[in-house]
Amino acid sequence: MEKTEIFRNCIQSELPPGLKIRFDRKQVMAITFSPDGTRLAAGGDGRIWIYDTATGAQFAMLSGYTEHIRALAFAPDNALLASGSEDNTLRLWDTATAREVLTLAGDSNLVNALASSSPDGVPLPGWDPRTERLLASSTEAPGRIRCLAFSPDGTTLASGSADGKIRLWEVETGGLLSTFSAHDGLVLTLAFSPESETLASGGSDTLVRLWDLESKHLLTILRGHTDSVNALAFSTDGGVLVSGGRDNYIQLWETGDDNPISMFPVQEGPIRELTFSAEGEKLICVTHNGSLFIRE
Repeated sequence: MEKTEIFRNCIQSELPPGLKIRFDRKQVMAITFSPDGTRLAAGGDGRIWIYDTATGAQFAMLSGYTEHIRALAFAPDNALLASGSEDNTLRLWDTATAREVLTLAGDSNLVNALASSSPDGVPLPGWDPRTERLLASSTEAPGRIRCLAFSPDGTTLASGSADGKIRLWEVETGGLLSTFSAHDGLVLTLAFSPESETLASGGSDTLVRLWDLESKHLLTILRGHTDSVNALAFSTDGGVLVSGGRDNYIQLWETGDDNPISMFPVQEGPIRELTFSAEGEKLICVTHNGSLFIRE
């Protein structure tokens, strides 16, 4: 695929009607597509709605939050949905049953209780009968999470927060793998490369940064946006990185080059979400006002 072919045509499409109404009412603060393109999740005022993209029907609503949901991400197999909220929790949901299965971090009362019952003071995974959910062993506060991304193999979950840090979590245990400072300001978007060797991050400092996941060292900085970077997506072959932001521009970068090879404006407003279709031939863009575009 030629690097500019994905921008050859632009088709305006529609979000599910129920979701578009939520956009019009300013209820949506996070949105994400499943990797296979069959599902769409949106979150906002204490709830998460999951839609079937083929029919537009809502088939699940996840609740239990006390604050707004700011970040969502599907696992590669669609079985889990990760969510981050203003209540400083990071949670995993079973998308088939719409039940919360794990709190990775954020429930400090339960963490302290488990720590006090452990001989060495290290919290143990435990079941909370009040909420019927499993509490992970991490004591790390996740911060005010603004973005989430699963690694392609589904074993690692990356979170970006308002404190400018990226945290890497082990999905199976909920344990914190590492924390590192990434941006001067909020970390607003994350994307793993297909081979899981590189993590891209975008922030309120207008920059896109590429990180070596093994060493956590900065590989390069991509400069081109003039406002916050809200969305990132790697092409299926990893050769292209696409970024979008509040400056109403989408930029196309060739991996390994710090100069954009293409850029174009989006008249409908700031970009909220970017994703490639499962076959990799189409780029899907959702703007802040709920407009949906598909570029072939």
